[in-house]
Amino acid sequence: MSKLLLVLGIFIAVSVGYVFGTLQTHRVVELPPADWAMDSEAAQAWREFTASLEAGGALVVESAPDAKARHDGLAYIAELASASLEMKLTRGSKTQPQLTDWMSGYRKFLGDSPDAIYLSAEVSSEHHYVISGHRGDADYVGLTLYGRHVNGWNRVSGHLTHDDIAFDAQGNFKVSVSGTRPEGATGNWLAMDDDAHLIMVRQYFHDRDQAAKATLQIRNLSAAPKEAADPVGLSVGLRQAAEFFSNTLHGTVTLAQMMSQTPNSIEPPRDYSPDFGGVFYPTPDNEYLGGWYKLEEGEALIVEGAVPNAAYWSVSLQNRWLQSLDYETHQTALNHRQIQISEGRYTVIISSQRPLSGNWLNTAGSDEGLLAIRYQRVIESEPPTVRLVKLANFEQ
Repeated sequence: MSKLLLVLGIFIAVSVGYVFGTLQTHRVVELPPADWAMDSEAAQAWREFTASLEAGGALVVESAPDAKARHDGLAYIAELASASLEMKLTRGSKTQPQLTDWMSGYRKFLGDSPDAIYLSAEVSSEHHYVISGHRGDADYVGLTLYGRHVNGWNRVSGHLTHDDIAFDAQGNFKVSVSGTRPEGATGNWLAMDDDAHLIMVRQYFHDRDQAAKATLQIRNLSAAPKEAADPVGLSVGLRQAAEFFSNTLHGTVTLAQMMSQTPNSIEPPRDYSPDFGGVFYPTPDNEYLGGWYKLEEGEALIVEGAVPNAAYWSVSLQNRWLQSLDYETHQTALNHRQIQISEGRYTVIISSQRPLSGNWLNTAGSDEGLLAIRYQRVIESEPPTVRLVKLANFEQ
């Protein structure tokens, strides 16, 4: 009897300990009083950053039309928050800049292309930088500086492509980036305007999976050793991260709302301003076309056009948060090397069901989203057309 009571006591003790431990690890977090951060600048900046995340979550839930869009939207802002902190805080120093890989394998935002790699660094016209490296197998390399419009939107303030850059026989290069041409310097130079705040290096590939990526570094030649050792301040970095996060999210939501008003069309919305495109860090080497697709069961959107005279072009699909659809497991993007051409024209079929033949883009479970068409370094082109059909009728 005593042995039975001992076993029962041990069982109760273990059970109580397990339940208590479980409750402790699932503690409900309550928002503290607003004045907790008043005595610390860094704490106030942290509060502003986390408030931007809270507001972003509310905006996503308010903007999403269904449960899937809400789920995707919350995942999107988590990825965007990660990129914002890395760009503006961890790697945000203008005196000791570091390149941030925007998409970095899992992150997606601002209409990423499956064929491209995007690297950026924070810069200031007060400094003289050098970007150097090896181009790898990239079919396109472009360097773009961004300044500000009066309304705060980004504008292209300087640009170089690989045709402007002198590479050595092995593919190595070095580009000076500064407000004035360095004394005695010859060769590659990218001039900075006073309001330059970010530089982006784009790489495009015809077959990204099989290509060697470029290796790139950025150095500040004008900073003293003490300056170069100072990271970006915590308060400044957090506030800049909050600003980038909020601007990017609001720009994304606004574009989706505008484009979705005229589905299955590539005519730009009447209230769309060309300057608004600055939110998305455009490059002058790309002509951006497309529209909003919205499909019911059994429907397909047919994209037809004349093959552009361009170094690269592609057709791809994105969700409402401007994230490329899952191209690792579904065919959600095609570039000009993958699209079958007939008599100088192309036809791309967008649907949830695979057609009997033809160039197909799989909607991968997203019955609406953004159709993105890129013509890069185009010499001559004409706008494509789109039409909504019943897939069965189109195949007949």
